[in-house]
Amino acid sequence: MTEEHWTLWVCDNCMFHHANGECGDCFREEGHEGGEPLSLLSDHVSLGMMYSEHSEDCLFHIMEGGAPGDYECDCEADTFSKSPCDGCGSTYYGARNAMTEWSE
Repeated sequence: MTEEHWTLWVCDNCMFHHANGECGDCFREEGHEGGEPLSLLSDHVSLGMMYSEHSEDCLFHIMEGGAPGDYECDCEADTFSKSPCDGCGSTYYGARNAMTEWSE
């Protein structure tokens, strides 16, 4: 178990690179927009956020098993952000996805 962890918010390119090893910009002649994916992160990262970081509503549905059939947790996604990507530094506005980084 890790002692320290924190949630980072990364662009789609960084998320796809972590999950699949490539993103849509990998095949563009111009290369990646904004920065090299995952270049600002350590090797100690994983997709998503820690259980304790989810909203109270989300945790209620998970713990009680009372979520309606169409309930979807959206705690790990910000559909539009003006903040720079924590993974590559891109300042392009857009979606950000949760990743967790931890210390050894």
